[in-house]
Amino acid sequence: MNTLGPVIAYYDALCPMCRREMSHYSKFGEEYIRLEDCNAPDLAEDVDREAALAAMHVRLPSGEIVTGVAAFIAIWERLPGWKYLAMLTRPAIIRIPLDFIYRKLAPLRPRDNCRDGVCSVD
Repeated sequence: MNTLGPVIAYYDALCPMCRREMSHYSKFGEEYIRLEDCNAPDLAEDVDREAALAAMHVRLPSGEIVTGVAAFIAIWERLPGWKYLAMLTRPAIIRIPLDFIYRKLAPLRPRDNCRDGVCSVD
């Protein structure tokens, strides 16, 4: 059992890569991670949709929201078998450059346009 409590990951469910990664994490169970699509109309009021689409957002059990690579670290440190990755990426000398790269690449991710109503089937 995870004594730290679950995190809530606000992710872009219209991104196939994001869905695949979050699906993998969700297999550990809701006692570790809960998933929320940041495209959903009932997104938490304190989560900015555009910011959440630009970079991963995670709500910690304390209620604090972390973003970018810090969000991934928050997930990894709770998942069995992933704590070492969290430990390796937490030091600023690694985390800061990774976060810079992540924030540059995240907007380039693929998105399913048909799922968000942009196209239709005749």
